[in-house]
Amino acid sequence: MAKDKKSVLIYCDLIHTVEHLPDELAGRLFKHLLEYVNDRDPQTDDVMLKIAFEPIKQQLKRDLQKYNNIVERNRANGAKGGRPKNPNKPTGLSGNPKKPKKPDTDTVTDNDTGNDIDTDKGKDSKEIRANKFALRVNAFLQYDKKMREEFISYWTESNEKGKKLRFELQKVFDIGRRLTTWNNRNKEKIPSKTKSPHDNIVTDGDYGVL
Repeated sequence: MAKDKKSVLIYCDLIHTVEHLPDELAGRLFKHLLEYVNDRDPQTDDVMLKIAFEPIKQQLKRDLQKYNNIVERNRANGAKGGRPKNPNKPTGLSGNPKKPKKPDTDTVTDNDTGNDIDTDKGKDSKEIRANKFALRVNAFLQYDKKMREEFISYWTESNEKGKKLRFELQKVFDIGRRLTTWNNRNKEKIPSKTKSPHDNIVTDGDYGVL
């Protein structure tokens, strides 16, 4: 946090991440957020907590950059003299300008991407979309962790242009049903070891991953 900055913005669309979390993890996420903005450098080994916090962390960084730019702009304006010492009018203006100036904008260039397209247009970056997808998948704790990781790796692969993830190219994508199908197919591929009743030879079935 910047010095003397006493508040941060929490965006309403954060609900789309938090609503997929168990209440206990959602509470830890909020505590992690408070520790981060108070410069306590919180650490965690919980993968789901890291995934949930990452987009929040990146947004906080962008907001802090905007705040610092505004502070620096105000400081520069103050160094130029600021308001006239003996204004001719109560407003502080010595006269009407010949041509009205265009209003200042608080447009800030994002250091990570070269612009702030994701925030201004309401679109997440590819990495954040992948993290959100992983978060939703990892909420299905009834499935094996390794299987979930393989599922996430497969469905978050980029297309040739690198703009969309594999799951985004599907017309319909229900994570719960897709995980059930993935899990069932994995079970069908599990290697079987049986003994022949004739020669007692051990045979291995075919094994593969979807």
